[in-house]
Amino acid sequence: MSFSFRRHQETILITLLGVVIMTLLNLMMVSWKPELFTNPKYGAWSVFWNHGELSGFDTYTYIVVTSFHPVYVLSRHPILAMMLWPFYELNIFLKDIFHINCAIYIVAVLWTVLATCSWMLMYRIQRRIIGLSWRSSLLLTLFFFSFSHVMIILFFPDHMGFSLPLLLLTIYVAGTAIKQNRRLPAWQSLSLAFFATGVTTTNLVKVGIADVFTQWGKVPFRKMVLHLMLYLIPIVLLFAAYSYQMDTSQKQEEQRVTKIAKTKASKSKEAADRYLLEEKKKLERRKQQIIDNPIVTDTEYRIDRLPSLIENVFGEGLLLHDTYTLKDANRANHRPVLVRYTHWWYYVVEGLIVALFLLGIWSGRRQRVLWMVFSMFVFDMLLHVGLNFASADVYIMTAHWAFVIPIAIGYLMKKQTLVSQVSAITVFSLTIFLWWHNLSLIAHYILR
Repeated sequence: MSFSFRRHQETILITLLGVVIMTLLNLMMVSWKPELFTNPKYGAWSVFWNHGELSGFDTYTYIVVTSFHPVYVLSRHPILAMMLWPFYELNIFLKDIFHINCAIYIVAVLWTVLATCSWMLMYRIQRRIIGLSWRSSLLLTLFFFSFSHVMIILFFPDHMGFSLPLLLLTIYVAGTAIKQNRRLPAWQSLSLAFFATGVTTTNLVKVGIADVFTQWGKVPFRKMVLHLMLYLIPIVLLFAAYSYQMDTSQKQEEQRVTKIAKTKASKSKEAADRYLLEEKKKLERRKQQIIDNPIVTDTEYRIDRLPSLIENVFGEGLLLHDTYTLKDANRANHRPVLVRYTHWWYYVVEGLIVALFLLGIWSGRRQRVLWMVFSMFVFDMLLHVGLNFASADVYIMTAHWAFVIPIAIGYLMKKQTLVSQVSAITVFSLTIFLWWHNLSLIAHYILR
């Protein structure tokens, strides 16, 4: 009884700390251009797209909650807009009462809930799956959310805000099954596959990886393959949702956008020339891709992989550069694809994180949970480094893979050796520095 009470008390206190942190971050977000973003007279696209630049993240969530335009690429996010439809209806209701666009406030509340879920799931992975003390679990949770492009999605309305808690839930559920030496029930794996894939298509592979690691060695290979065939159920459902939207809202949106572009072009020779130039640039960009399909786009072959790993994947994704801060590399002349740090000691910080990560992999090399999470990381590296998918702003994808770093380090800290004690002190120092460095740059950008 006493143990149960202490456990619930611990959960409540850690949750409250998470709620406070996420609330403060989202309060900061709603203080960003509120007069502009809440004005109902302005068009959603012109306001949020033109004035909502923050790194390479999209403000599509604000646009959907404001006007329900199907701006998401359906082949990559098949049910994301449908998931936001109730919040669009809520915004319409509140707009009639308060006469302002309440999208930023509605999304702030939603993102606070999603971010708190991510916070608790990371803490529980450390505490219950790896088996660390509450202090070490809290430290590694704070360490994870100190990464620049993980911190940003805790308050910025990009689809990563949905994707991260679903991926962490997948790891937690699968990790629990592995720890209890049982398989993941079909209803859990298929539910996770449907919602995680509905948010981001590539998440299907990660849910499948988690499922395979809970099945491997417990059932014959043939039975495991038959089990994986059940994934056709969520795939068919998602394809049906995709087809329905393509034939209705997506087609209407394409017609609307084309009509607007042609109307502008007919009124001005300058607008017509600009439209033709944009179409020419799109065609040239497509010719430069390693792969050209609706799901895996922007596979730019001319971006060098090693500098991208140093400056973007393990650089900007974890530690913001102090030049071109939070500018979008996909917008003309806003930010170069590769930016170097201004001081050598930034690379020391990056090197320490990578070194701890590698030591963690070695420490947990016999742990099935770590190999499961590491396999998800390898899949993302194949996409973003191997194929250069979204390589211009690859750092915005950090939340899809960076959870492997604190999980690996968790196995290092569990060893109770001199190396693990030194590692814990290093993680503590890095956490303080990253929160100070990243949050100060973000706050300066938003609150200026």
